[in-house]
Amino acid sequence: TGQHVVVFGSMEPTAEGVLLAHGAGRVTTVEYNNLTYEHPLLTQIKPEELQQQHQAFDAAVSLSSFDHDGLGRYGDPVDPTGDVKAMATVGKVLKPTGLLYLTVPIGPDVVVWNLHRRYGRARLPLLLQGWDVVDRYGWDADLLEADANWRRSYEPVHVLRRVQKQEL
Repeated sequence: TGQHVVVFGSMEPTAEGVLLAHGAGRVTTVEYNNLTYEHPLLTQIKPEELQQQHQAFDAAVSLSSFDHDGLGRYGDPVDPTGDVKAMATVGKVLKPTGLLYLTVPIGPDVVVWNLHRRYGRARLPLLLQGWDVVDRYGWDADLLEADANWRRSYEPVHVLRRVQKQEL
């Protein structure tokens, strides 16, 4: 209750509204595009402004956002490791005890240009490097290799905590 939560890649305030309804004190949305809604407890910053937010947030939410980072579809610069860099950024702006609630498409590794990445046995460990898995909701490891249709998405929730430097 009263926490400052950051939401990554959200054009509509669905997650933000749920967070406020469940007691978040304020919510900051990080988005390349200009948002069209206003609320006194919601603010927006651009990704380049995150550098000034060192350990500013109690929790972070990325719902099907980082799998798009670096593919240029939403106004972001093309960068093959944009997703991994986004995870590193979260680690810098989240307080040491903060949690990241992350969803990304799971299945055999693939990039569907310029739509999204899907994370399997190769790319998922790379994305989660430096993070401890606290919990998972809807997780089925068998789907890392199951046949998948890029038009349909399986996205369990990963609850993550940044590995502290002394643990690395």
